[in-house]
Amino acid sequence: MTILDPISRSSKFINAKDCFVGIIDVQEFFFSKELSETEINRFILKIIHLIKLTKILDIPVLITAEDIEKNGSIPQRIVEILPSDVHVYNKFIYSCWGQKEIQDEIKSLNRKVAVLSGLETDVCIYQTAIDLLSNGYEVVILSDITFSRNDQEKRIGLKRMESFGASISLLKIWQEEITAGIRTKTNYLLKENNLHCIPE
Repeated sequence: MTILDPISRSSKFINAKDCFVGIIDVQEFFFSKELSETEINRFILKIIHLIKLTKILDIPVLITAEDIEKNGSIPQRIVEILPSDVHVYNKFIYSCWGQKEIQDEIKSLNRKVAVLSGLETDVCIYQTAIDLLSNGYEVVILSDITFSRNDQEKRIGLKRMESFGASISLLKIWQEEITAGIRTKTNYLLKENNLHCIPE
């Protein structure tokens, strides 16, 4: 079977080299009352998949937890797979851009496409997305790994972000877009690492 690298792509496609991933406030404190254990596990498995994908594709990761002393940090099984140079920012403002140390980290990454996931769609993700858009970034929302306390809040949060220029996507769509094709070298690497299929 031939393994190919694409010789050209539309400028409308997102490239992995332009992206950084923001994982915002994935703390069980926020969703444990709303989701079943099965749903929480599914959500966390997708976050883990996302982090493993960033390692393979050399995409920087920014991760936050809101007021750790009050709300607890992110699940240990996520912490265990984080790259060694990534630490969890203790966030006290809804928008990541609004906290200086986090904003400085985002700027230092020198990537123009912010790929956001986590909690809550209509609050921290929404406000982060609008601030990033206002400061010249492209924003992609992985809607299947964002969460709000009810469907209406999530739906309106996504709609408002889209109205300001964010792209609403899914983990599968984004992964397939940045990896380009079924017979590329990248996809074979993903398959070797069991990342070619998104967790259901």
